[in-house]
Amino acid sequence: MSRIYSVRAARPCSLLEFAALLYLSLPLVVFFLTFTRFVLAVPVVATIAALLGRVRPRAPLWIGTDWRALVLSAALAGAYLWACGYGPPAGRTWDWMKHFALINELGQHSWPAIRDDTQTFLRYYLGYYMLPGLATKVFGNRFIELFVFIQTWIGLAIVLALLIQKIRPKRPAIFILLFLLFSGLDVIGFLLFVDQWSLLAHKEWWAGLGGYAYEGHATIFLWVPQHALAGLLGVAVMLPQHDGHPPVHAFGLLLASVLFWSPFAALGLAPFLLAAAIRLGVKALFDPGNILGGLVIGIPLVAYLLAGAGGLPHGFNNFNDGNAIALFALFLLLEVGAYLLALRWCCWRRLHYPVVVIMVLAVLPLYRVGLYNDLTMRACIPALALLGIAASAAVSDANVKSYSCVPLAILMLIGSATSVLEIVGRGQDGYVPAQEVGIRSGFLNDDPRFFVQYNAPLPNWLLRQ
Repeated sequence: MSRIYSVRAARPCSLLEFAALLYLSLPLVVFFLTFTRFVLAVPVVATIAALLGRVRPRAPLWIGTDWRALVLSAALAGAYLWACGYGPPAGRTWDWMKHFALINELGQHSWPAIRDDTQTFLRYYLGYYMLPGLATKVFGNRFIELFVFIQTWIGLAIVLALLIQKIRPKRPAIFILLFLLFSGLDVIGFLLFVDQWSLLAHKEWWAGLGGYAYEGHATIFLWVPQHALAGLLGVAVMLPQHDGHPPVHAFGLLLASVLFWSPFAALGLAPFLLAAAIRLGVKALFDPGNILGGLVIGIPLVAYLLAGAGGLPHGFNNFNDGNAIALFALFLLLEVGAYLLALRWCCWRRLHYPVVVIMVLAVLPLYRVGLYNDLTMRACIPALALLGIAASAAVSDANVKSYSCVPLAILMLIGSATSVLEIVGRGQDGYVPAQEVGIRSGFLNDDPRFFVQYNAPLPNWLLRQ
């Protein structure tokens, strides 16, 4: 196993893998240089630079890059985001009040963002917000929506191009469309449990009494792109090449960078990174670069993210009665189980790390963190992405004369209806004024439940004075 790791797994990253790592880690560099003490910033930034140098591509850019796939990915990513409300005239979900408020906080105040009136500082996973915040600080908040679109578009294009590179679907355009519209069978759950039925209503909280939901790819880009990009990019980098191993020696930097974008996505990604490393032996599991990245980058980053976070709501979900258990079982069947059964019937080999996928998705709803159980909804993204990749590849590559993939195709059709209805329904929502919202006024400031999510008490040993 050690010989396999040293010869094959410790390979340079491909251009797209490196682009994903650079995309995820650049906000981390900006954060440490502008928020933290000099004695912390220097070793952390030096470590990030060293780890990026260690995994950089060795071949020229024009070798091994499918430019047609890259163009296709960029085009479909742009069209998809426009449909999801990143461009006019569609509306935006109310979560964008938070997204724009954080960007305005970074764009309008000095870094680190400290509030003298409350003796608190901005504490949040800022990976998605650092670069738009920096651009807003330099160019003003007139172009916030453009900055957000460009950043999200680049990230999603990298995800799609990486999946094409690693999965090599026979029909890449169909594969991408199926993957982008992947969702559980929420329409069925909605019809069964919601009394006041509406075609364009949000359908993925049909098991809301149980306090959990698994959301499709369209929903997470409509509501929480910071979690979506972190989870999907993490999975795309983690996947092995079509005929090789994953870049295990980049996992430490990958996990630290994802953590800054979404602690929940990082938590959901960690079991898969661990499983990939274990497969390749002891040297892969204890790669010195990964350990160095975890210690030098991870410790101060975790300290920042956990500062003052003890007030966040958390606890076990209630499964004390038969109705709750039955609802939970039906939830797992409609969101995960039906797809697993259909994949088992036609193409089980396409699902990477199936045991880990099943364990993660079965356990996550048992515990809740956050007002709306962000742990379950966001930590599931990597596992659901692997399920969506397998299902999309199987259906897009299916032989028209083969009937084994018909059940899976029907499930994909039902699931995609949830995504299409969510895109159309949220496009009817109201306009969120990007330039006018902030976290120092309104409900994000006045409601203690939201205030503790974005603010931590001073003093803090990490912050630049």
